[in-house]
Amino acid sequence: MYILKKTKEAIFNHAAACYPRECCGLLVNREYIECRNIADSDNEFKIDPRDLVKAEKLGKIEAIVHSHPDGSSLPSTFDKLQMSKHGVPWVICAYPELDIAVHKNKEYQAPLINREYIHGVLDCYSIVRDYYSRELNIELDNFERQDLWWESVDSEDLYTANFKSQGFVEVDTLQRHDIILCRVQPTHHVNHALIYLGDDGSLTSEQSEHVVNNHLMLHHPYLRRSRREIYGNIWQERTALIIRHKSLIK
Repeated sequence: MYILKKTKEAIFNHAAACYPRECCGLLVNREYIECRNIADSDNEFKIDPRDLVKAEKLGKIEAIVHSHPDGSSLPSTFDKLQMSKHGVPWVICAYPELDIAVHKNKEYQAPLINREYIHGVLDCYSIVRDYYSRELNIELDNFERQDLWWESVDSEDLYTANFKSQGFVEVDTLQRHDIILCRVQPTHHVNHALIYLGDDGSLTSEQSEHVVNNHLMLHHPYLRRSRREIYGNIWQERTALIIRHKSLIK
């Protein structure tokens, strides 16, 4: 996709006006249509649906545009996840570097090991959903959740309130694919999930280095990258309950 010089200038001007928040907009008939960013965070964008409707009346939407304040024109992990859901390219503007790149929409899935943390998108529940889908062909529902929900007594417990509806039952032994629900730090709610892998920690849906050990598990710690590690004494002390999907009961 070729972007006209005047269109680039319009994108740069909008990025400057919105800085340090991300700007966002649409390309229609090769022209840039400014949109309002209604995202809660300065580092995210969400196009106001009213602006989207207005733009669609002007013609076919050719691309989705947003800026990366103090960043590069390369897509972030969150961008890659979102780009695959749209049928048009994404244009990313690095500001104040004034660099623009066009990225084709293509399918992307975050790896199970060493994935970035984005609460509600790539977190300790997301990795459970993705693991069960990719490794076992078992689809689990998603649930809306606010960051730090586990710190409020008034919040519903994401895990204990929903595991039965997803086909899990509580068990008192461990086998591969079981989910270990833990309390990390003093908290009213169970707030973290571990996926028990067993002896070698191998995955079938992606390349994974063989680990010589036993009692291995996979999890996604808060604000860190997902990883495999030993289900040792520290995690055993934090364990609140172990659940198993009904289809895996022998």
